[in-house]
Amino acid sequence: MILGLLLGLLSATGVAAGERPRPAAAETLLPCPTQGPGFVRAPGSRTCFRLSGRAAGNLDLRPGRGGLETAPGVSGRFAIDTRADTDLGPVRTYVRIGQGRR
Repeated sequence: MILGLLLGLLSATGVAAGERPRPAAAETLLPCPTQGPGFVRAPGSRTCFRLSGRAAGNLDLRPGRGGLETAPGVSGRFAIDTRADTDLGPVRTYVRIGQGRR
């Protein structure tokens, strides 16, 4: 009886023995021009988001006792900006993580 139930379930899903089910095709992000440039909307959502960032590197050269002294420097920033139109009005969340000088 249990074997019959398992065979019925396998035949209902259409997956043969040793065969993996294929994942559904990934949906693409939709542009969200009402919120500004660079914003996209995930399918099935009312929230628009934008990911942005930057990275920079430099090398400071200074005269020192034994010749030239060097001091490397790096900086970077990553930002997430989300905007949604809700029943209570627009809601915005902005998070920026940064390191280094500006």
